[in-house]
Amino acid sequence: MSDEKIKEYITYIEETCGEEKDVVAILKYELKDEALKKLLERGKLIKSIGDMVYEISFEDKVVRIYRTGKILMKNFEDKEEAKKFLNTILNP
Repeated sequence: MSDEKIKEYITYIEETCGEEKDVVAILKYELKDEALKKLLERGKLIKSIGDMVYEISFEDKVVRIYRTGKILMKNFEDKEEAKKFLNTILNP
């Protein structure tokens, strides 16, 4: 799968250290509002904390999205699975 949407919207993506397999992605500042809109439209909103933090589900995965542009993807196998997820959810 092409990393086209990753390159368009994501500035940084990395696996976290620790027991749980989590991946953190940072949206490009100039496109974060557009990307947030796509993520919230395509994903099912589970809960939100004001207008700052959103937890959504999409294709049996749960991610937490922060208004600042940070995306926390819990229980992903690795960075490649996270990239595939992001490419899918960010494509129209």
